[in-house]
Amino acid sequence: MSPDREPLDREPAAERTARGATAGRTPAPWVRTRLHTSRSAALLLALLVLGTAFLAAALPRTLDRDGDRALTKVLSSTTPQARSLTAALSSDTTDPSTGTSAYNQQTLDQVAEKLRGDLTAPLAPLPADDSYGASSGTRYLTDPALPRPGVGQDPVLSLYTLHDQDSHLRLVAGKLPEGHTLDVDGNLEFDVALTKAVADRLGVGVGSALNTSMLSALGRSRPHQPEHSVQAVVVGLFEPTDAKQAIWSTAGCLLTPCLEAVGAPPEPYWDVDALVAPTDLTALPQWNGAKLFWQIPIDPHHLHSYQVGQAQQLIGSMLDGPLAASLGSSIKVPSLRPSSMLPDAFTKALNQQSAAAPLHAIGPIGAGTVALVVLLLAAGLAVDRRRAELILLRARGGSLPAIGGRLLAEIAVLTVPAAGLGTALALLLLPAPRWTAAVLTGVLVGLLALLPFPLRAVLLLRASGPRGKGRAAGATRPTRRRRFTRLLGSPRRLVAELAALALAAAAVLAVRRRGMAPPGSSLDLLLTAAPLLLAVAGAVLLARLFPLLLAPGVRWAARRPGAVGFLGLARATRTGAASGAGGGSTGAGDGTAARPGPTMLPLLALLLAVTTAGFGVTMLSSADAARQVAVRQAVGGDARVLANDSGTLPNGFVPAAAKLPGVRSGTAAVIDDGATTGTADGSALPDMILVMVDPESYAALARDVGYGQFDPALLKAPADPDAMVPALVNTTYASRLGTQGNYVQLPNAYGRLKIQVVGTIQATPAVPVLGERPVLLVSSDAVARQRPAAAALANAPTAWFGTGDGITGAALRGLLNQELGAGKDATAQVNAGFNIATRDDYAREMADNPLQRSAEQLFWASVVAAAGYCVLSLLLTLLRAAPERSALLARLRTMGLRPRQGLVLILVEALPQTLVAAVAGAGIACLSAPLLGTAVNLSAMVGASVPGGLRAAPGQVAWQALILAGLSTGVVVAETLFAGRRQINTELRAGDQR
Repeated sequence: MSPDREPLDREPAAERTARGATAGRTPAPWVRTRLHTSRSAALLLALLVLGTAFLAAALPRTLDRDGDRALTKVLSSTTPQARSLTAALSSDTTDPSTGTSAYNQQTLDQVAEKLRGDLTAPLAPLPADDSYGASSGTRYLTDPALPRPGVGQDPVLSLYTLHDQDSHLRLVAGKLPEGHTLDVDGNLEFDVALTKAVADRLGVGVGSALNTSMLSALGRSRPHQPEHSVQAVVVGLFEPTDAKQAIWSTAGCLLTPCLEAVGAPPEPYWDVDALVAPTDLTALPQWNGAKLFWQIPIDPHHLHSYQVGQAQQLIGSMLDGPLAASLGSSIKVPSLRPSSMLPDAFTKALNQQSAAAPLHAIGPIGAGTVALVVLLLAAGLAVDRRRAELILLRARGGSLPAIGGRLLAEIAVLTVPAAGLGTALALLLLPAPRWTAAVLTGVLVGLLALLPFPLRAVLLLRASGPRGKGRAAGATRPTRRRRFTRLLGSPRRLVAELAALALAAAAVLAVRRRGMAPPGSSLDLLLTAAPLLLAVAGAVLLARLFPLLLAPGVRWAARRPGAVGFLGLARATRTGAASGAGGGSTGAGDGTAARPGPTMLPLLALLLAVTTAGFGVTMLSSADAARQVAVRQAVGGDARVLANDSGTLPNGFVPAAAKLPGVRSGTAAVIDDGATTGTADGSALPDMILVMVDPESYAALARDVGYGQFDPALLKAPADPDAMVPALVNTTYASRLGTQGNYVQLPNAYGRLKIQVVGTIQATPAVPVLGERPVLLVSSDAVARQRPAAAALANAPTAWFGTGDGITGAALRGLLNQELGAGKDATAQVNAGFNIATRDDYAREMADNPLQRSAEQLFWASVVAAAGYCVLSLLLTLLRAAPERSALLARLRTMGLRPRQGLVLILVEALPQTLVAAVAGAGIACLSAPLLGTAVNLSAMVGASVPGGLRAAPGQVAWQALILAGLSTGVVVAETLFAGRRQINTELRAGDQR
């Protein structure tokens, strides 16, 4: 530094004061002056930071809210028993210290209070849904007038007394039970209350006496000890105030009668429950044994998704830990241990969260990366716009720390309040229990917006030489280094690009080895960001290859008449032209050319946006396809009717089902879940699932469904009745069965069936999931030919599978009702005796998943945000290039360029980068399916366990790319039309001042 001049930042205060007095005013502050001179740019930057901070802070809040909704659904959609602490104590349990019975009202209240007290944070009890009390065993009702849907099986009755039962019901007739009576002969009589539905089903009313027995009518011929008379007298009829309240869930047959079945073939009978007075608790064991029970549910809305792990530890202590031991000691019954299905629900919720975490993260990571690119681009363009000013400050003696500090203060006045306001808006508009992650992401956005501008300015000034003097006279770079720089760019850029390529390769290899969400692991950002790292690597390569890709077009345009196409393509291939950096000298006086603008950032923004949209669409389309496969696999077709237990379908059901609306084809099957199998050498095999079908129609079903296909000719019945029946078996057991001398025991003593394995299957519609038990597929005609007596078995199918659009469960139930006689018991028999499922029902159930909907919404929101940032990056680039572009068009206008040709010139210059980036992004999105697809677990998106894998969706990806490319083109055209003519006219009036 020259000794006769001090740097600006070290100017003495007295000199500054004197200079200000000489000027007649106080010098204006730096920050205020700079903001006043560029109000529009300052406002746009503040809005950009505010919007980005809001989106960043809203992301963790949204994930917490969606996670809470998903957990609440998991807990709320289960039965009250599944989300409760339960316990039971039989009437013969005694207190070891006193030898007295622990079956009493005091024990009932103590245990309920202790279980509620142990449900501490993060869990909370729900006292309104508590259900505890006492229940008896069952006794048969012997009155001949009672309904018996079977051939004589008596209905059964159990007695219940529930805590606070009177406040949850309303009397319809009669009165509430008052207690039991016991006469001198030992005959016992209970006052009971029935619901109106139960009373109507049994055909009884107030005052009816129900005689009971320990044996049913079918078993009274057996000798047994005489017993005292035990009778139930109906003293009242009631209805629940709310049938959905959890208090009624412990007595499953209290509100409505249950149709049960017993024996083989199954014999249906009615199972009903009745209420007795609370004072009858100690008398219930005389009915047929009794027990105390407790069901203390948790509040499904109190627990948050991030607290599931803590809740698991608490439940573990209550089930088999210190809290469980304290429960047994408090009532002096050490054997009492609570049980619960809550650990299963918590495990399910954790698995859903783990599987959905990468799916939730991919979209926001892509949009966040595009937002970061836009912030860096804005900083780079701002430094490029103020290059001459900064170099002048440096030349006048400003130190790097001083200039950097002033720029930091200038940008902090805009970004810090904007980031704080955006974060505050996210906290206010999206209430959630946690705020730390939202605040941290907001602070991170503020730092990313605050630091790039001063850092880039300092690096620029540092590279320009000390105090702006530039290089010494005659000092030049070595020829070899200059050639290297011209060929590969600066060493720092080359190292950064190689690092990006290496990181993308490492991420892809890690994903292919471990999967995107390894089981039992938390979210891994490297694995989740693999698709975006592929896009970054593609952008690096594309930036290098972009001039080469346009070179053929330039040569073609050079041979065409007219200069517009050639000039536009030539400018597009120049470094910095596509980004709008401009060219020419900076006017700094250092003799150096202007540094080219950040050409890679706009390309990277568009390529990341297209890749994010394409990968998201690929995942969503793959999830839809996998869901359809999972639904059909679960159903075995488009509709299914299975007879429960050992029942069969009604005789006319199969031909009638073929005539239902929407049914395209159907086939019946006989499924025996416990067929005994033997081999020629006497080897022991587990029971098989025997499936007897018509080969032609069943093979057509398998082809239509898309799995379990086989050649029906393999199962053709042999001409010789004594020949072995051909059979197909799943691959796991084919080698164990061999091909000769095997047999399977047919049901109902129809004899042994000699079989010969002629092929294997991986799956079959009748048994979609082949587990450890083997499945044997044979032809019904072949079975009837070898065993004529089994023809009756083949003609009594137990299952029906149909294909076609529009098959409804209501139509199938109506047909079953019609075939069963449409009596008053038909609907109950259909519900109890048949399992009916359709594709639409399963798909609706699978799609009703908050995490799945959240992932889809987050994907589309990320696509929209990425597209917005992409358009903003292009707009910033165009606005920065506007002065230089206007000057060029003004010069060309004086040489005869028409306005329409000017628009064509700008489009030819700006659109190649946009189109090439869109094509490259679509290609990377399509490439990610085969490259990463097998490592992506779509189960959380599907709503069922499905094999991992993405299916390429080039058509949908192409549409996304075209939309983004069209949007970018529209921005270019709009900016050129609205701003170009005014700027060109200004240039023509003012002249060239450069």
